[in-house]
Amino acid sequence: MAAFVFDLDDTLYKEWNFVASAYRAVARYMSGITGADPEPLVRIMGKHRPKGFEAAIEAQAGLPGVERIRIDDLVYIYRSHLPEISLDPEVADTLRELRARGHSLGIITDGSVLTQGTKISTLGLYDIIDPDAVWISERTGGDKTTVLPWQAAEARFHDERLRIYVGDNLSKDFHLANLRGWHTVMLRDPAGANVFPQRPCDWPPEYRARTTVDSVTALLSI
Repeated sequence: MAAFVFDLDDTLYKEWNFVASAYRAVARYMSGITGADPEPLVRIMGKHRPKGFEAAIEAQAGLPGVERIRIDDLVYIYRSHLPEISLDPEVADTLRELRARGHSLGIITDGSVLTQGTKISTLGLYDIIDPDAVWISERTGGDKTTVLPWQAAEARFHDERLRIYVGDNLSKDFHLANLRGWHTVMLRDPAGANVFPQRPCDWPPEYRARTTVDSVTALLSI
């Protein structure tokens, strides 16, 4: 049997869905203070990313209470809000089928325990993947460019003959996994919808996945 370990953002769900959800939460908060229409604020934040918060505050200049809006508060709302995200049925079905076939499942993801943990819970992934097989960089002590999450996963899945990491980001998802003898799979983004664009030719071979697939269901044939 194999251990299938997944990246989270732009692998198990589309990260832009989280970003849009977060912008809506931030816009509602600002609207509650100034009375501004939240929908234009969402569009402003998206247009001016990564300075979207500053642009949205500037757009409300002169409205009552705008001086009480603080960037730190907006960042906290962005990171801590309950996101409006869900798993595609294809992804959920594939994970359950892999588990039904006797494979082990895990997640290695970078970010804070608050934000990533809330995403994982909202997506219902804790119903499919054991919590002790989820490694979030803040809790693990190192991100995917360090050996720490990979060592932790190897210790957890020491009996599996094959360890497979499924991700999307060439800058950090595959390099160390390749060096450590994992089989790596990149979920291709032909529509260019990911937060971090995929340009395999920009990366040396050691940073690329050994296998590229167009959908999560292709993992059932590995």
